[in-house]
Amino acid sequence: MKLPPHIAYSQGLRSHIQYNLSNSCAQSMTLAELMKLSDQDSTGLSLEYAEVQGDAMLRREIAHFHRRLNHTPNSEMRFDFDEYNVLTFCGAQEALAAVYQSVLLPGDEVVVFTPCYPSLISMAESMGVTVKAIALDEHNFWHIDVEELEAAINEKTKIVVINSPHNPTGSVVETGLAKKILALVEKYQCYLIADDVAQASNFNHLALAHDYLHYRNTVVISVMSKSFGLGGVRVGWALTQNKDLLETMLVAKSYGSICCSAVDEMLALIALDNAEEILSRNNQIILDNINQFQQFIDINSDDFAWHPPKAGTMAIVGSKLATPCRDWLPMLAKEEGVLLLPASLFGLDGEYFRLGLGQKNMPEALAALQTFLVRHSL
Repeated sequence: MKLPPHIAYSQGLRSHIQYNLSNSCAQSMTLAELMKLSDQDSTGLSLEYAEVQGDAMLRREIAHFHRRLNHTPNSEMRFDFDEYNVLTFCGAQEALAAVYQSVLLPGDEVVVFTPCYPSLISMAESMGVTVKAIALDEHNFWHIDVEELEAAINEKTKIVVINSPHNPTGSVVETGLAKKILALVEKYQCYLIADDVAQASNFNHLALAHDYLHYRNTVVISVMSKSFGLGGVRVGWALTQNKDLLETMLVAKSYGSICCSAVDEMLALIALDNAEEILSRNNQIILDNINQFQQFIDINSDDFAWHPPKAGTMAIVGSKLATPCRDWLPMLAKEEGVLLLPASLFGLDGEYFRLGLGQKNMPEALAALQTFLVRHSL
């Protein structure tokens, strides 16, 4: 076993880093700031093992949260979900792993869109599963082509993974496209993983609601880290109407974390109870940072280009510098303390890097990047 490439890269430079300009999360909060949002006295919380399925009140609030995100006035509520359709995990990664372990067998096929979070591919390949990777195209603004998806699915397809807003490009699956994707998945009766970890970072108020959960074999994954910015609250979750799958995923969880931290689940419940305030603040920071980075692009248009993200916390930036990203990005980290991850770590060939747009220190990080560019002739 070895560290995933993006983690290994970051760890190798960790002693130099002051600004993580590839941070995939929205702006975090301190414990004191989060606790101020609650009128409850939490000092009486018992520090025994949490429920294996997750705290019932938290699971109920998670169900309400996703119902709000995906309710549209004209949608037909064919399936209404509650806490019994939710299972908590120690982060989204554990939830994704539980789905893979519960569903996949050697010889199966998984369809993913690249670039992507590396474990979506590596986990499947380690299980003897074939990965069909559909490359997103910059010239199509990184959007999913449903015809390419249709060509990739066949009777061996066990899982299709959809991530919207997309990590790392910032492209989205709007409601109309989601209906087409769902129709294809239902046609082939494969599983659908909807990686919705940044769905609430909808700063442009786009039509991102979907009906994926109306299909029995859909699993929606989300987490406290991306849109909420609370990566230190190690709580992720899975929703599905497939109770048999939930039971199998619970078995997989029992061989991992067994249960989440009772303290973390309490903090996650406070965050969800105050979701509107937290998300409104974080989405405004992202919007401000998009404007900040556009100003940087305007100044450095001969060197860089991008498609501003439609939603989410990340974007891909193309480098037109003569020096390859693999050479100058480590220099940037060591000289100016700015971490930028080459997009090759996420399966994207070419001169690109991942940009995180969620942090309040964006102006300072961009100033350090600009200083580096002025100093060097790249």
